[in-house]
Order: sequence, then C-alpha cells, then structure tokens
Amino acid sequence: MKKYYSIAFLMLSICVFSQQTVSFESNEGFNTGNINGQAGWISTPTGGIPENITHQTISADKASDGSSSLKIVKETTYGTQPDPIIGGFYNLSAPLSYNNFSVSFDINMSQLNGSDFGFQGVNNVDDQFVVRLDFDKTGLVKILNTISGVQDLIAVPSAWLPNNWYRFKVVGTAADVRYYLNDSLIYTGTVAGPMNINQLRFVHNNALGSAYIDNIKINTELQFMNVKDSNLSDREITFYPNPVADVINVTSKEAKINLVSIVDMTGKSIKTVLSSDKKNNASVNVSELTAGNYILIIDTEKGRFNKKFIKK
Repeated sequence: MKKYYSIAFLMLSICVFSQQTVSFESNEGFNTGNINGQAGWISTPTGGIPENITHQTISADKASDGSSSLKIVKETTYGTQPDPIIGGFYNLSAPLSYNNFSVSFDINMSQLNGSDFGFQGVNNVDDQFVVRLDFDKTGLVKILNTISGVQDLIAVPSAWLPNNWYRFKVVGTAADVRYYLNDSLIYTGTVAGPMNINQLRFVHNNALGSAYIDNIKINTELQFMNVKDSNLSDREITFYPNPVADVINVTSKEAKINLVSIVDMTGKSIKTVLSSDKKNNASVNVSELTAGNYILIIDTEKGRFNKKFIKK
C-alpha cells in the first residue's frame, strides 16, 4: 500500500479565516457507517480497488459531544504500517494559513501497545506535513518539529492512557506553533513545513485497537488564546553551549524560570532542577549524561519551552 495518494481538491487562491465545528451528527450531514464520501471526508486511498479503505466509520459507540464520533480501526486487508496513515481525511473547503490557524479535537484510544494514533495537518498537493502529533503505542506523546532544518518526532513530557477522553489543540501564529493537551501548553515549536493546510488527517498505523475522534473545532479558538501565552516565542529562551560536555546555561529574556527538566528522546525523565529563587537564568550540570540527543524543558512564568541539545 502506498503511503498517500493525491486527491483532486479545488483550493481557493486566498486562505480565509473560516470557523467550523465537526461533531459527526446527523444535523451536520453525517450518517452511521463508512466515513468515506460524507460531508467532505474520505478514508485513506488505496491506489487500487476499492479506491478507499472501508472500515473507518461514523459510530454511536462513544462520543464526547452529541451521540456520534469518528471511529478509526484496523483494516484487516493491510498489515501494520510504518507510520500512521490509515483513517479519516477531511478535505477543507478553504485552506488554513500555517501562521494563523487553530485546530482542536477530542480523542479516546482503546489500548496501549497497539496502534500508534495521530493527527496530521497536511498540504496534500505536495503531500507534506505542516503539523503532526502522534499518540505513541507506549503512551508517549510525540510532535513533529523542525530543528536546524531537520524534521524530527520529539517526545514531550505528556502521556496518555486508554479509554480516556483527551482534548488536543494546535495553534499556529506568525511567531510559532503551540500544542496543548487538556488546555495545558505541552510544546512550543515551529511548523514542520511552511505551507498552508488543506487536509486534516486522523489516523493510525493499522495495528491493534481503535480510537474515537469528536468535537473538532477549526479556527474557533484563535481569539481565545491565553493572554499570558500570546507573547511567547522560542526566541525568549536561549541556552548554551550546544553541544555540551558539562554545564548547560539557560536564560529567559523576560519570564522567571521555575524549573528545568531533561528527558531523553523516548520521553523518559532524566533530571529536574528547581529554581528556588526564580531568576531569569539557570544552569544544569549534564556531565553525568551519556553522549546523545536530549530535550531540555524550561518551565517559566509565561509557559513551557522545549529545546533539543546534544551531550558530547
């Protein structure tokens, strides 16, 4: 099965600010059954016959808003995929500007150690990710970010458990992209690619388990961004040296630093340093770490920032 196939899609020449809510209810034009072909949605194209997979459905099994939701499940015809690509795709009637958008949704996943589930904001003309979030089968949450020109899935200090509803939100501005889980800021970064989003994908890698997606809101929360978050930018945080052998120094231009944490690339917590006097700078001794890549998490009075560094 090929990774993706381009879908004929009429794009507007100018991105507009378009608000929308999708809860998969009958009054929105949805019916129980196969999502493919309903209200602008398709299921993953196959490149063969049938043209699209057939078991991604509108279901009344669970819902966080109303009585129905999108249920994404294993397609038995195909094996486990290397990346989340099986699910429901929403073709937006007007593209979202990568530097001025918001998308939020509820998700409930059935089990750990099954499928990797995910959300992807895509430019499907070039078949490129703009934003991507993975709910890894181990319970980790991973976000696709571009660091020094290289795209990488970064584990963030958040986790998910089966059979719980979670609210996820991503907000793109001219300064950065912010990811929220249950209204808590979990990551501030950049778009994976500076392109407009014309397709939203709710997907899995076709292993075990299922997920329910509901209450999708598009561009309804830009005006409700937390005031204290509205001025956040990765440029407010500097750290050096990188790569580092012994001590890494962190400076915040405006906000006081509450604590600095280090996690490895699997999301495992390695070390946390509390700032008792809450100054604008902090130092962390990393001499005991083994050589490799790590994530520095800086919690300030204005929010949380994640920085990738290399231990020599």
